[in-house]
Amino acid sequence: MHVVDLSVPVRDGDGRLGLEVRFETPYRFEDCGWQGSTFSMFCHYATHVDAPNHFIEHGSGIDQAPLAKLMGPAALVELSDHGANAGIGGDTLEDRGRHVVPGDIAILRTGWSDRCWGEPAFWSEGPYLGADGARWLVERGVNAVVYDFSEEEVVRGGAFRGEDCVVHHTLLGEDIYNIEYVHRLPAITAERLAIVALPVKLAGLDGAPARVLAIEGFDIPREFEVTA
Repeated sequence: MHVVDLSVPVRDGDGRLGLEVRFETPYRFEDCGWQGSTFSMFCHYATHVDAPNHFIEHGSGIDQAPLAKLMGPAALVELSDHGANAGIGGDTLEDRGRHVVPGDIAILRTGWSDRCWGEPAFWSEGPYLGADGARWLVERGVNAVVYDFSEEEVVRGGAFRGEDCVVHHTLLGEDIYNIEYVHRLPAITAERLAIVALPVKLAGLDGAPARVLAIEGFDIPREFEVTA
């Protein structure tokens, strides 16, 4: 069994959209003999999972995310030839994703985060998922989608409105969960594997940081019961 941690490290001072990660340590060894820290961060920075209420008004929050949709069999779709400003359409996914079956977690591998995570180009110049690509994923019946790029073309301009985010509306509107901003997808060697994505259980919020693992050589059953 081969496990790849796909989660991007989070550091003090990181962030996006003007929202910075903040680490503080109010309890220190020199003061009280132990260490205790706090952090604050934008729920949609670094490796995280989107909840439907991120873009669907009155949708469910991240604490209601069914874990059975965030852990299970996954199919890797190879898109490493999709570099800067390349759209990923339905025809491409149909050609390269024939092994994706209903109930899978689809992994879209471009390698973009490994090339430029932490640089402005990650947000402004990367590949993106087209509207017809999002519809293909819905029609394929996937449970979730893993991305190593910023999938919504319209957000690269900085200022945007929710109604313009077609990809998020298409997927979240069908309770398909976005597992965003992973790295190290090139370390995966298998076409079929398992994904485990565990978002922090933040009551009512629209997303949460997550630890995301790719597990090769181990099959999680398609149907299993999770007590959450």
